[in-house]
Amino acid sequence: MATKTAPAVREERCEVVVIGAGIAGLMAATTLTDRDVVVLEASDRAGGRVDSVRRGDYWINVGTQFTEGTGPLIDALKRHDIRMGTLEGKSVALSLGGKQVDTSNPFSLMFRSRMSLGDRLGLAAVGTRILANVPFLEMSPDNRWAQRVRAKLDARRADFVLRGVRSELAREMVRSWSGQWMGCEPEETAATQFVFSMGILLTDPEKVPNLSLPEGGNQTLTDILAQDLGERVRLDSPVRSVAWTDDEVVVDYDDPSGPVRLRAARAIVAVPADIAVRIMPGLPPDYRKAFNDIHYGRYVVVGFFTDEEGPQEWDDFLAVSTPGKSFQAVFNHAAALRRGGPRKPGGALACFAGGAEADRLFELTDDEIVARFTADLLALYPQLEGKLGDGILRRHPRVVPFWAPDGRASLPTLRQNLGPVHLAGDYQLEMPSLADAANSGQQAGAKVLASLTEAALARDTS
Repeated sequence: MATKTAPAVREERCEVVVIGAGIAGLMAATTLTDRDVVVLEASDRAGGRVDSVRRGDYWINVGTQFTEGTGPLIDALKRHDIRMGTLEGKSVALSLGGKQVDTSNPFSLMFRSRMSLGDRLGLAAVGTRILANVPFLEMSPDNRWAQRVRAKLDARRADFVLRGVRSELAREMVRSWSGQWMGCEPEETAATQFVFSMGILLTDPEKVPNLSLPEGGNQTLTDILAQDLGERVRLDSPVRSVAWTDDEVVVDYDDPSGPVRLRAARAIVAVPADIAVRIMPGLPPDYRKAFNDIHYGRYVVVGFFTDEEGPQEWDDFLAVSTPGKSFQAVFNHAAALRRGGPRKPGGALACFAGGAEADRLFELTDDEIVARFTADLLALYPQLEGKLGDGILRRHPRVVPFWAPDGRASLPTLRQNLGPVHLAGDYQLEMPSLADAANSGQQAGAKVLASLTEAALARDTS
C-alpha cells in the first residue's frame, strides 16, 4: 500500500501579518494599507462578532448590538458615509406585570409598575448602589476619587448590589440585566464593569456618546473595510502557531490548498484571549496569566423580521428587558428608523439570553431554542401572532470580555508588544465595546507603522 505523503508547506513572506478579521484586525490592517499587509481569518467571513442579517429596509444585529463612544470607529463610519440611525427619543424599558416601564425614569419604574413594597425597597437599594458609583466611573481615571472608587469596585464582586436584598424580583432583575448586557452572572464579574453597564441601563441612552445603529447593521462597516482590503484578507485560513524572534514573526496556518508558513517583519494578533494562548505557545508567563484572567460572556440570539402594520408598543424602545422569559431582552433594531411620520410596516427584533441562561440553552437543539423564544415573544407581544418570520439563531460562547475581582490588575501587560508581535482586542481598554476594539486595532496598527519607520531609518543611517 502506498504511503500518503504530507502536503508540502508553502512558504510566503509579507511585511505585516494581522491575525483575526474582526473589527480590531480590520481596523489594524486599514491603518497599514500602504504596507505589504496580509490578514488571516479562520472563518469563512470577515467581521468576527459583528454579524448582521438584512431584509428590505430592516436589519438585525445577531452579534454585537450597538456602536458607541468616540474615535476610530465613529470616524470610519463617517468617512465611509454610513448613515447612522438616530436613537433620539428612544429609551430602554422593563417588561413587568404586563406593562413596559421606561427604566430611564426611576419614578415610573418604582411606582407605576406592579411591585410589592418589599420589591420596591429591594430595587431602590440596587439602583442606589449602582447610581452612586456611576459618576466616579465617568470621571477621568486620573481623578483621585475616581481611582479610589474604581479600585474598590475592581476588588469586589458585582453581586454586592444584592447585599441584604430579600426581594426575589429585584434579584431576578439584576441577574437578567447582567446576562443581557454582559453575558455573565453577577457572581462571576468584578463590580466595575457591571456598574458601568447597569448605569447605561438606568439612564437616558441619548446621554451615551454616539450610541447609534448604523443603517444596514454593524456589519455594514466591516463589509466595507474587508472590501477595501480585498485579497489581503484571506478567509478559511486558521492559524496553528505564531513564533517570533527579535526581528521576525513566523506564522503557520492552513488555507484551502494546504499548510503555509508565512514570515513577516511584524504581526498583530487580534483574536480572543483563549485563542491567543493556544496559537502562541511561546508566551511569557505574565502574558499567559493576563490572557487567562480574561473571561467572556456568552449569548444565544434569535432574530425575527416581523410583518406588523401601524404603531406598536415597542416602537419607542431600543431594548426591553424581559426577566422571567427564556430570553432576557428584546432589542428593537427598527427603532433607529422610526423618525416620525407614517410608520413603515414590519420591523426587526432580536431576542437575547446571556450568562447561565445561555449555558442552559446551549444544551438544546436549534429548533428547541427557536421554539422557546418564539413562544415567549408571542406571550410578550400577542399582536405578533402570524407576523413573525423564521427565527435566525446564533450561538455565541465568547462575546464580551470581563474579569473576576482583581483580575483586571494584569491587563496592562497585554498593552505591551512582544518584540515584533503586537496585540489588539476590546479587552485592552477600559470598558470593552465595539468602539474599544476598533480603537485598539488602530493603535496597534499605528505602533507597527512607527516601528517599521524607525527600523527603516536605523538601516539608512547604519
